[in-house]
Amino acid sequence: MEFMVDNTTLGFLVSEAEGNLALFMYQPQARESYGGQRLIRKSDYHLGQQVNAMFRINARPDANSSHRRHVTMFTTLDGGVGYVLPITEKMYRRLLMLQNVMNNYCCHVAGLNPRAYRTYKSSRRSVGGGPARGMLDGDLVAQYSTMPNAEKLDIAKKIGTKVEEIMSDLYEIDRLTAHF
Repeated sequence: MEFMVDNTTLGFLVSEAEGNLALFMYQPQARESYGGQRLIRKSDYHLGQQVNAMFRINARPDANSSHRRHVTMFTTLDGGVGYVLPITEKMYRRLLMLQNVMNNYCCHVAGLNPRAYRTYKSSRRSVGGGPARGMLDGDLVAQYSTMPNAEKLDIAKKIGTKVEEIMSDLYEIDRLTAHF
């Protein structure tokens, strides 16, 4: 378990033995929280590996922004390293549309569907309903930057945006997390 910090918002990022990550938040005004007695699961993601350590690092600051957020880094038992980063709603919506198009547009490793693989998996019956989703597949979205320009333009048109805006979002994520 590690804290997830996005300016004045605090969440709890947890990992499970089944290879899932889940983000919980305290929202007493939400009906599902029973007056603040329960945490709300805001997002989840099937990582496919057991996380054995998490730590937070301040995201690299922007010169003209007072927005403070942290990158939550994690390591897995299989030797993987990854991170979870809170992003703005606007960036999330644009990259979610990109992820949805890329899910159908690209050829995937071993023909496996990333959307199905990344869906929360549990052997226990879920108390809080179905999957909350809410986390983007960074590997899938990052493939956009390596595509030929014609394909980038085609995908950008499909989601109603410009290649430059998508690339700007991807560069911003890279800038915020470039610590090593």
